[in-house]
Amino acid sequence: MPQPFKTIARDHPVLRALLLRGLARWRRLAHAPPGLYTLCYHHVPEHHRAGFAAQIGYLQRHGRFVGADEALTLIESGGITGERHFLVTFDDGYADTVEVALPVLRAAGVPAILFLVGDWLDAPPASPPGPYAGRALVAEWLAAGMEIGSHSASHARIATLDDASAEREIAGSKVALEAATGRPIRHFACPWGVAERDYRPARDPALALGTGYASFFTTRRGVATGADDLATMPRHVLEPEWPLHELDALMGAPRVR
Repeated sequence: MPQPFKTIARDHPVLRALLLRGLARWRRLAHAPPGLYTLCYHHVPEHHRAGFAAQIGYLQRHGRFVGADEALTLIESGGITGERHFLVTFDDGYADTVEVALPVLRAAGVPAILFLVGDWLDAPPASPPGPYAGRALVAEWLAAGMEIGSHSASHARIATLDDASAEREIAGSKVALEAATGRPIRHFACPWGVAERDYRPARDPALALGTGYASFFTTRRGVATGADDLATMPRHVLEPEWPLHELDALMGAPRVR
């Protein structure tokens, strides 16, 4: 979506809705190219459970859901371009990810990864938009066969940090989360995820991959098709209440005649 339209969509909700409805008239997920489409959710409150379930069901009709580790294997082998794949990710570690989203995912047989902020596991912020998942809910998530990744140590804007502080946020959070969960932490999702503003493209992806992560997720929209994407993995930020035609508008493509 060109930058002027992005600005309109961000600042004017009514115009955004009209724009996306118009785009959905000629863009369809059914026409989207093969590759990995990563979905980025945050809150899934109870009153949007049905909307989230509808989105998952709709996407199941247009591709195959994979976990983060399987997606990595497919990308590295070249198999990701054989069909359309979807990866569900959640940022921040809200309690409703486990309490509301997890039952929907289990019923649909869909894997997902939860990107946790390391410092929040035992000391979550007291202010909204919590509540956040503590150790018990994280254990429930893992027991369901889901994956865990890092969303940094403190949810800092990494681009503003010096090298030592950036290393703590990225590499240090990996060590801390592995100790807390007893699981390998192989994937990193940058807070906010915009290049230059939120992370330094010349420093931070390389720091992540060089300290043991297999991927560095951003919030640039797009589809991952090869190993070159692993250092700046694209994601489509979604809200569970968005109508299904908006998924077509945001991730679909025009029909090739």
